[in-house]
Amino acid sequence: MMAKEAEYRERQSKAPLYEQLERHARHRPHSFHVPGHKMGHSFDHSGRERFASVLELDLTEISGMDDLHQPQGVIAKAQELAAEAFGAQETRFLVGGSTVGNLALIMTACRPGEKILVQRNCHKSVFHGIIMARAIPVFLVPAVDLATGVAAGVRREDVERALLAHPDVKAVFLTNPTYYGMGIDLAKMAATVHRHNIPLFVDEAHGAHYGFHPAFPQSAMQAGADAAVQSTHKMATALTMSSMLHLQGERIDRERLYRILGMIQSSSPSYLLMASLDLARRHLALEAAREWERLFPLLDKLRERTRHLSWLHWPQLSANSVYSTLDPLKLFLHLRTEQIDGFSLQRLMEQHGIFPELADDAHVLLAASSGTTGKDLDALARLLESLEVQEEMDTERVVQAGIVSSHYIREQALPMHEAVDLPQISIPLDQSLGRVVAEMVIPYPPGIPILVPGERMDEQSMAMLMELRAGQTRFHGVQDDSLQMIRVLRDEK
Repeated sequence: MMAKEAEYRERQSKAPLYEQLERHARHRPHSFHVPGHKMGHSFDHSGRERFASVLELDLTEISGMDDLHQPQGVIAKAQELAAEAFGAQETRFLVGGSTVGNLALIMTACRPGEKILVQRNCHKSVFHGIIMARAIPVFLVPAVDLATGVAAGVRREDVERALLAHPDVKAVFLTNPTYYGMGIDLAKMAATVHRHNIPLFVDEAHGAHYGFHPAFPQSAMQAGADAAVQSTHKMATALTMSSMLHLQGERIDRERLYRILGMIQSSSPSYLLMASLDLARRHLALEAAREWERLFPLLDKLRERTRHLSWLHWPQLSANSVYSTLDPLKLFLHLRTEQIDGFSLQRLMEQHGIFPELADDAHVLLAASSGTTGKDLDALARLLESLEVQEEMDTERVVQAGIVSSHYIREQALPMHEAVDLPQISIPLDQSLGRVVAEMVIPYPPGIPILVPGERMDEQSMAMLMELRAGQTRFHGVQDDSLQMIRVLRDEK
């Protein structure tokens, strides 16, 4: 066992793509190829000092650098090491974020008019993939955590029921963990899905670290999923936009998948992004555990220091939880008071140099990682301790706050891919009740659509959107990002 571990660590100590870039830069070559900055020789004067060290590695598909779209050399070796580290049969690097992986999986599984089972609180890229594939989504309503009001994941019995009702479904696409770090028993879910002989796809954007330490839940690959898309830049250490697609089993047409990836990924992939994936994999395999071991006691100390704050609730696993796993790195603050809302707390944090991941009316989410320091956590604890806030439980507010991510099913008047191509007009949001929406309405983060094209605006949706708009939430997918106006079908009566 020790010998195998030593051999594994020896293999994982390599970073073939990054090392090749470094070797090339050391030779001080004469660059007569793109990019035009010529390894940093021509660059904005004020930014050159900051960027100089990485510009030398910003190369292209010259001899020795391999090709992401037909990997046979150092990129192929880097992907093989990633597959070993993440427990996959095969891994592909993604330079367009997890969005690219989600799009490719859906377009691989579904031809036009075919069905895919998908949970409602998925990322906007999943909806985009369904539109591009001209597929028909069968939505699953996620279970709601009553303590916080947020969606925690779908139940196996609901998936089983939907698969029996729709035997022609081509795949199941789930998100695990959620943005808030809540997860399901993915191994049992995979067994349920596989009994129907279809693949299970997992958007694991926030779980790249899963499986690399006993304190974390098992990864989608360890649980038996057929494909997992991970944002290696979110909870691990790759550069922003750097992601991975992990594969195993025989339920996916890999030739079709790779062909689609070749269509939707850039033909000029960033070598900086790919090298950062190579290094992030090595860091996860060999170094991150020591950093997490340093971090875990600090996170425990933060929770202990703030335990006496009656207005602040930390989600915890219990026998009554609607989720099975909880990521210890997600610092999910649920506010039990009317004296301060999540948006106000976020602004207060930012005034003190603390920048959280997201906020809504009753929550603030902060994401820790192997790079989080004791100084960071102490600053957060001191700020929370300094607030003179009293607990004011309001059950109705708890439920309403969760609607952002635990959205109920709306009336689907026509398929999404049809709605986006029909004539549209813009009308004031407060006049849109009963109209069929023609755009995706997405508060971001977390990037979960409240309404998608083809759905009818109802009273609950309108009330929620008005509340989010009042809280100065950012909206994606809409022409008017202030959401004063909304696009609807022109001829809808």
